[in-house]
Amino acid sequence: SEKRKEKSREAARYRRSQEVETFNDLANLLPVSSSLISQLDKASIMRLTIAFLKVQSLLDNKLFGMLNENQCSIADACWPQALGGMLLALSSKGDIVYLTENVTQELGLLQMDLIGQSFYDYCHPCDHDELREMLALRPDGDPARSFCLRFKSALMAKKRSKINPKFVPYKVYGQMLDTTTTNCILIALLSSSTNHFLVLIVDPIPHPSCTKTPLGGYSFLTKHTLDMKYTYVDEKIYTFLGYTPEDLKGRSAYELHHAQDNETVLKNYKAMFAKGQMQVPAYRFLAKQGGYAWVQTQATLVVYGQNRHFRTEAVVCVHTCLR
Repeated sequence: SEKRKEKSREAARYRRSQEVETFNDLANLLPVSSSLISQLDKASIMRLTIAFLKVQSLLDNKLFGMLNENQCSIADACWPQALGGMLLALSSKGDIVYLTENVTQELGLLQMDLIGQSFYDYCHPCDHDELREMLALRPDGDPARSFCLRFKSALMAKKRSKINPKFVPYKVYGQMLDTTTTNCILIALLSSSTNHFLVLIVDPIPHPSCTKTPLGGYSFLTKHTLDMKYTYVDEKIYTFLGYTPEDLKGRSAYELHHAQDNETVLKNYKAMFAKGQMQVPAYRFLAKQGGYAWVQTQATLVVYGQNRHFRTEAVVCVHTCLR
């Protein structure tokens, strides 16, 4: 009957109003500015709410005390700028639990659009296996992680990598963190297989062509062929290692590191050829008069000329002596 239909429509309107009210309450509880809240749809509110609950668990329920701006110190407000790169927290399944706001400057993507999404959608497909390996717990219990990932970038006009123009390589390091909670909602949300997180610092690897200032006093530049033979050596190397440019031209970079660092150096150079850029962790560089100096190297595969038939490639390295 007409009366029954009207009663059914009224009940549907009431359910919708209750649903809208519930989602509005959820949105207002999120640590998001009011201007952004008004742009969120229901799916986004749910996605951010789940991520927020996971962050609460990750920080051992200390998050609510941090949300009060009056309690934030100057250091709390400035640490993202001092970080240099980004802070990224992933669940064991690879979901983005937290990401700092400067992702917009780095990649041209919005923080609120990424939180709660699968990180696999924003890194290079060829890096998925490595990411999956880093998210897994190791038999020896070692929580430390260090690797290189290519991130999807929307800043096409400022792309730095000609090898994979849609992806930018970043040096990523951090550690696995276990979390325990007595909150019944979080216990239901975090199953036994997802009670650990990977917290990472994401550092950009500067491209040599983007260097706006001269190299620092402890840094020098070299260029290499694809088999890592020296074609150019900065004269500053003499100050640190005693070599002249003529001493190294034609020699292979693989001859000049300590034998115990061989695995680290080869692994990182191999990754550089695959991903376009790599930061080699500190290793021992052989000095001319004997002995070794600790050096950190940023290596970049550079395309100098390209057409339909050929392209000229070289490796440019910026070395920093560690004192």
